[in-house]
Amino acid sequence: MKTFISSLESTTESLLKLTGAALKLSVGLGSACVIIYALRIGHFPQGLTLGDGLLFMLAASCFGAVYAMFVVCLLSLGIALSVVIRPIFNFLFKYIQKRMNPKKEMAYKLAQFHWGSIPFATFAILLIWLFGKRDMVAYWNLPLLSIALYIFYSIAKSAGDQYRQHERLLASVIVTAEKGELQSYDKAGKHKSAYVVSIAVVMLTPLIIGGVSGLLMDSAMRMAQVRIEHAAVYVKAPYSALIPDALIIKEVKAPDGYKAYADVTVQFKGFGNTTVISFKDGALRRQLDVPNDQIIVESKTDE
Repeated sequence: MKTFISSLESTTESLLKLTGAALKLSVGLGSACVIIYALRIGHFPQGLTLGDGLLFMLAASCFGAVYAMFVVCLLSLGIALSVVIRPIFNFLFKYIQKRMNPKKEMAYKLAQFHWGSIPFATFAILLIWLFGKRDMVAYWNLPLLSIALYIFYSIAKSAGDQYRQHERLLASVIVTAEKGELQSYDKAGKHKSAYVVSIAVVMLTPLIIGGVSGLLMDSAMRMAQVRIEHAAVYVKAPYSALIPDALIIKEVKAPDGYKAYADVTVQFKGFGNTTVISFKDGALRRQLDVPNDQIIVESKTDE
């Protein structure tokens, strides 16, 4: 029972540290991703003011929160699948061990399953289903990514535990053969490097090869109200002449000088002196930059 509680506390501590690192790193990544999002839609805001900096930090924080939750959910799915992964991995390692080097031991152990991963793993399955509806590659890409994150998380957890253990041993005043061996061969430094590299891989891999970075950016921009999909907008002339009449909302009374349009995607607003909208025009999808004083964006709220 004590071993189980100790293991649970160690795993929980590692998850909390990983979440904290994810939040700090992802806010920094969020700043870069806001810029990448702007370049992705082909618009870089102009006429920025000091107040825009606050909105920029809000958008970066939103991406940080979305990305951190995404990483934690995928990692939790990998931990939940450890009941299947660990036996298979251990079997393969023992098979290779017998063939190659029977004396060689596994440097790092795979993390054990714990029940705290179930709620986040359930949410990860929902995310995979939602992303898979937009891109079928996500149905196999994201589960494989979950397994990879679990393996690197296990390395980070095991390396971190061994690093702390070696540091305590080196700090002790008692001289032992094991302590002399550690001093002659920097095992603590090796485990620390493995820990740092594994944490970095867990943090960055979903963004680089997850295949859903664009969807994550869109979700974060929606949270920050920078992006609004299926919006109702009111546009003044001459910009209103560039939007198809098929999108006009006839039953809505627009302010003087404005025309009301539905099914418009607001791709970028809040930064600079223009708002970027996109809309369908026949078989094409067009994009239009409208000065902020020529457009009103209606935000719909559920009662």
